[in-house]
Amino acid sequence: MIRKMIAAILAGVVILSVPLSSDAAQIDGAGTGAQVEAAIVAADYAQVGGTLKPTSALPSSYSSADMGFTTPVRSQYYNTCWAYSSTATLESLALTKGLASPHLSTMHMNFWGCTKDDGTGWQRTYTSAGYPYIALGYLTSFGCVANTVFDEHKTETDYDALQSSLEPFRIVDSVIYLDGSDRNTIKTAIYTYGGVIGNFHYNTPFLNDSTYAYYCDTSGLQTRQLNGHAIEIVGWDDSYSRTEFTGGHQPSSPGAWLCKNSWGSSWGNSGYFWISYEDYYLFDSRFGPSYAITGCEPMAEFNKVKQNEIYGATYEFDYVQQGNSSLNKMTYANVFDFSDGYHHLDKVIFESTSQGSTYSVYYIPVDTQGVPVPNTDQWMLLAQGTVDYEGYICAECYGFDAPQSKGAIGIQIKKNGATDITIGVDEWLTTAGRYLFKPDSTYGQSYLIGYQTKPTDVMDYYKTKLSDEVGGTFVIKALCHNDDIEDVEGDVDRDGALTVLDVTLVQRYLAHLAQLDEEQLSYADYDKNGAVEIIDPTLMQRRLAQL
Repeated sequence: MIRKMIAAILAGVVILSVPLSSDAAQIDGAGTGAQVEAAIVAADYAQVGGTLKPTSALPSSYSSADMGFTTPVRSQYYNTCWAYSSTATLESLALTKGLASPHLSTMHMNFWGCTKDDGTGWQRTYTSAGYPYIALGYLTSFGCVANTVFDEHKTETDYDALQSSLEPFRIVDSVIYLDGSDRNTIKTAIYTYGGVIGNFHYNTPFLNDSTYAYYCDTSGLQTRQLNGHAIEIVGWDDSYSRTEFTGGHQPSSPGAWLCKNSWGSSWGNSGYFWISYEDYYLFDSRFGPSYAITGCEPMAEFNKVKQNEIYGATYEFDYVQQGNSSLNKMTYANVFDFSDGYHHLDKVIFESTSQGSTYSVYYIPVDTQGVPVPNTDQWMLLAQGTVDYEGYICAECYGFDAPQSKGAIGIQIKKNGATDITIGVDEWLTTAGRYLFKPDSTYGQSYLIGYQTKPTDVMDYYKTKLSDEVGGTFVIKALCHNDDIEDVEGDVDRDGALTVLDVTLVQRYLAHLAQLDEEQLSYADYDKNGAVEIIDPTLMQRRLAQL
């Protein structure tokens, strides 16, 4: 079986595409003559995204910018259009939900997506090209911080110094991969969620620099010839005239997408431009999935994200089904330690492209060796539903209290008709004989249940079935909080104690360098006068100094 290649490419990046073996995430022959690093990222999608149906008739033109659902245009640093477009889309979603939406830090995401000190993670530096998968992993595992907390002028040294103390204030819990060939799907996503991530091939001759309308009509470009650029698509106009496009490169019919760029407000129409509906490379599958961020929550509601990986899905784990086409269900489980008090389970996030399949979320006890028990009589059903779309699924678990010990969260996916039963995995990727992405997967984290009589550690599966010592980890995350944290006045970060970090958080809030949610503000108001003022951190400092 030859997997379909998905290439994730960014501004100024040229890539090469080759077939991918069905038993490895190997990418051969990638190379570039561009000034920035180039590579392709593989993903095992049967198709690139699903379709959405509008609940009512869509207008012939629409702009999230006109509705107040976009933040001011920014000018990107380095090759980070993937970071700017993803944060802009999350900012738009927040505005559609009536939430405060400061500019989010792209530079923190950029540094986060670099190679870690132990050699794992994305094999890139902060000046290298990036990939949509970095943003998806970051937003669904760490969350995000405000740009005022970590702006574009911060350095790697700043990142290392601040990383342990930065508190994310919002996390993404659901993402839909979109079928870009279906115009109503893209429109519905924009109309509902404020904007979508789109990628296209950019080449200056195809831009009308007086109207800033873009249309590439050169078909048949090889992957190595594509210059990828990521933008937020925020609107459309079915009547946008074909004559607005540059002479000699005009589409056959009217209609265009309104796009928010990341090249500053002095470029284009105050930072915006139009792309024809007929553009040859917008939504091209070689750029990876176009997607909409559809759900986000304040991190204060979830004191901790239980997760065994932080990078999100770089691949789809479908190896078991490949070897057994009659297999109609599989349970994928991640083992977590709930003994730290964060055991009140609210939501479970998992990634899957098994659109149409049904899923069930279980709490599964583990044995004395930490292995999930296979006896389903001991499992507790937490949630179930249908995988309505390809992407990151969020399942509500209605406040289940897990035993304060090790336990597993299992996602059982059942085949429905011709659908598959896959789950996302942060599997290694290589290009031209070197790693493009390397996970930090270890034994005892992820298990297959239903593949053999006993649960199978996925690392053993990789080793014995795929001759792979690096492996991967299932993308299953549990959003938890701790009901047992003692109420301590001034405990702004809700860790059960008044510390210097709480004082710092209040000072940063007063200096407009940090965001605090409603609950945190109530604890920051140390003198309980109904307002957070400079006297509050002063009183907190005096308390710490026992004055």
